[in-house]
Amino acid sequence: MTEVNLQEQEAITGVEVIEQWITTKDGVPIYSKTWKAISSPPIATVIFIHGGGEHISRYNYVFSKFSSKNVEVFAYDQRGFGQTAVRNNNPGDTGGWDVALDDINEVIISQRKPGIPQFLMGHSMGGGLALHYASYGPEKDNLAGFIISAPHIAPISALAKVGNFANMIVPKLPIPLPLYPEDMTHDKDIQKKLREDPLNFKTLSVNTVVTMVSKGKELLDSKYVSITSPIYICHGSEDKVTSHDSSKELYEKIPSQDKTFRSWPGLYHEPHNEFEKDQVIDDYLQWILAR
Repeated sequence: MTEVNLQEQEAITGVEVIEQWITTKDGVPIYSKTWKAISSPPIATVIFIHGGGEHISRYNYVFSKFSSKNVEVFAYDQRGFGQTAVRNNNPGDTGGWDVALDDINEVIISQRKPGIPQFLMGHSMGGGLALHYASYGPEKDNLAGFIISAPHIAPISALAKVGNFANMIVPKLPIPLPLYPEDMTHDKDIQKKLREDPLNFKTLSVNTVVTMVSKGKELLDSKYVSITSPIYICHGSEDKVTSHDSSKELYEKIPSQDKTFRSWPGLYHEPHNEFEKDQVIDDYLQWILAR
């Protein structure tokens, strides 16, 4: 990917943040942010993949915490989401599962810092993508580990009802996302921000939804056998969007000798946006820094 500086570096709570537009190998402009480590070189770097409907600027607090521990984070608004969707006028259209995985692979290679451990992290839909990358991604064995939050393995919302027939007829048709701010977190201030966020797109293409469901099943049925890298999976026990129990089942199946499952009692779909967020973020960092 080629990179073009978007604007001057900015600081969030004392953290240096760089915004850039990067260009994929097929010519698509993608919006990205880097939360720079507080000193150079960083102890570790993280590539982050966000969830469906959201965007990376929702993670300013989370990744400022990473930066303060000298962990650098690179994240980007995926195709069909956030600033990338605005620039390309295609909200909800991800280009397909394989395209999303190709983008992840490009970023892993382009953002690698020789001699610095590199991790892949994903939340919700991004967690599902990261799990698939952990199974068969070309660079999976060159990564130090995977951090997975509330992955989309099995949906417990109306997403599961979108059928293959609709996918054959109108694969790019945008459909409403049955996702509600009150199901994301107990924090009403964050619920309000999410409800009013103009970059919180409330649609996904039929193809994206159908693929997410089928790919989650593949993970539980067969793809898990190739997940051998260090991996951390966490899930709120009261998640109303993706299945906590499916995450636990996957954790129990994968053959990795270095695996952690963290169940957060009572938390919803976004543990990092709950009142316990500092504990959740600290748990991520402790796991990363132990490797």
